[in-house]
Amino acid sequence: MLKEISYFLRTQDYIPLDTNLNKFTVFFRLENSFVNVIHVVDITENTQIKPQEYGRIVEKIEWQFRDRGSEEVHSFSFIISENLEQAEDFAKENAFCWIIHDGNLVIPKESMEDFYGVKTKLQDFLKDPKVPREYEDDDIKYNCYGKQSYKSIKDRPLSNHLFFLINVLAFTLCTFTGDLLYTKGVMSVDLVVHMKQWYRLFTSMFLHAGIDHLFSNMMILFFLGDIAERRLGHVKYFILYLISGLGGNLLSLWYGNYTGDYYTQSLGASGAIFGMVGALLWLLIRNKGHLETMSISKILFLIGYSAYYGLISTNVDNMAHLGGLLTGFLLCVLLYRKKSAKNREVTE
Repeated sequence: MLKEISYFLRTQDYIPLDTNLNKFTVFFRLENSFVNVIHVVDITENTQIKPQEYGRIVEKIEWQFRDRGSEEVHSFSFIISENLEQAEDFAKENAFCWIIHDGNLVIPKESMEDFYGVKTKLQDFLKDPKVPREYEDDDIKYNCYGKQSYKSIKDRPLSNHLFFLINVLAFTLCTFTGDLLYTKGVMSVDLVVHMKQWYRLFTSMFLHAGIDHLFSNMMILFFLGDIAERRLGHVKYFILYLISGLGGNLLSLWYGNYTGDYYTQSLGASGAIFGMVGALLWLLIRNKGHLETMSISKILFLIGYSAYYGLISTNVDNMAHLGGLLTGFLLCVLLYRKKSAKNREVTE
């Protein structure tokens, strides 16, 4: 039942906390100045846990969030047990506690009737608590700031960090070299197609017109690229980023040639970044709409907002955005392979 409850909480946008506790599974959701924390205690498997110890750990975790600056910490607990009397002993230590017994939700008399709308959703889930075959029960955990905890350097999104660094360094160099890098690196139909300077298809994706252009692209890359790389791996993500940028630039060139716009210059990492967004869309589809802190509704909102902003703005290469998005989506369909069902526990 622990796996089922963990899956349920992830679908409610809760993320697992790195606690270094083998007796507790803790999920949390940051809400501006406060945080909601849910402790899942499976005393069926961990019979050595005592009610007093449980209370002390709950308090310790609360202070972990208070120390990081959360004004309010709203804690709740799910006690999973086959022994209802034993679970009720835990509930006596904490009024903010529910019991999951024989697949049913039991709310002790003194406990809260609801916790931010979770009750009805949990009751509906427990009627048929299946974990989809596509669900990956990974070991990614987060610290109290909502940032991923890494076990080693190889687990970090190295390719995404590399692309982030290259873009920032390229922009920094541009501030010291004037128009030199722009002259050598930007692309247009005339420069690439007519003058055969095909290398500009790649150099242009690492140049930005200004600090605002760089900042908006790097914000998306920093927060979402890590998620995509964790699923695809370092090499596949590296390939996807570059090919998506290339795909975006090729569609931009085709459109410029089609409309006769031979001399308008284009630059920026948007094609590659939209490729990463397209890849995330496919990853979310393959993972039933939820992946770490992302959901299909969030990624569709990002795509829709970006498309709207591009249409109402000037000097935006919408074709590069569209080309990158489509390239990234299709490439992720080819590159992404989920873990074999034999290598993970599956609930039918």
